[in-house]
Amino acid sequence: MKKHLSLLLTIILTLGVIGSPLSISPVQAYYETSINTTGYVTNISQLNVRQSPSLSAKRLALIPRDGSMRVRTSFQLDGVRWYKIQWGSGYAYLPAKYVRLSTAEVKFTKPTYVKPSSVYLKSRPLTTSSNVKFVRQGTELETVSYRYTGTSRWYKVRYGSYTGYILANHVSFTSPVNVLTETNKERDAAGLSLLAASSEANRVAQVRADEMARTGQFSHTLKENGTPGDTLDAYRVSYRGWGENIYKGSSDPVRAVDAWMNSSGHRANILNANYTHLGIGKATDAQGSTIHVQIFLTK
Repeated sequence: MKKHLSLLLTIILTLGVIGSPLSISPVQAYYETSINTTGYVTNISQLNVRQSPSLSAKRLALIPRDGSMRVRTSFQLDGVRWYKIQWGSGYAYLPAKYVRLSTAEVKFTKPTYVKPSSVYLKSRPLTTSSNVKFVRQGTELETVSYRYTGTSRWYKVRYGSYTGYILANHVSFTSPVNVLTETNKERDAAGLSLLAASSEANRVAQVRADEMARTGQFSHTLKENGTPGDTLDAYRVSYRGWGENIYKGSSDPVRAVDAWMNSSGHRANILNANYTHLGIGKATDAQGSTIHVQIFLTK
């Protein structure tokens, strides 16, 4: 019996030793950013092409200085920036510091939307170049092409009769849908200037939405925060005029703005030509209804 038990323990221990290496294989993750342009070897006489993104990985070939390749993506791994390049029908890897990206413009047509609250289109793909046109968050732009300045991607875009450049991290390919963008659609259709996003008005709108949701009130005069003017003053927001719309029901901003547009008093706020900025807030009450708040400002 002892012999059999000893044999069983030996088998278990052996299996444990065999299985242990499986638990120490690290998995490294990284986020790839699309590049899709030509790159050229620079700052080195020959550049090793690697099978995987590691300086110790198998070398597939050497590319001489000024030799070109098609760069597909870029990513950071263990403090080193890498480019994934097209290699036959597959991919290979190069350390990015030895690759200069082409400044040639690559045709690219796709609707894009402004991400920041506001930004200027530039005359050239440089942050120091002159301003062409001021555009607000959610504005749809027609993309013409893209190119690189150093490692920064710029899109060449059209907006009406204007053509300019905008940094890639300032655009989104998904149309933003919120109360501000829906409100600006109505103003644009009416031939009015678009409202700018206001972080300070957002704060005021959110404070008021939170109080309504928490206390069950649905009013322009709140027990804790008073009127919108009181709340604006309490948070030291400067303004020459203000207005407020409130809605209770669906979480969908399209339905909220549609409801306001079907009410004469609320529609008058949305289409008031004197307003220049908008703050938005929303909160969910105990019954699951969403309260949307708009704070309009004349600056």
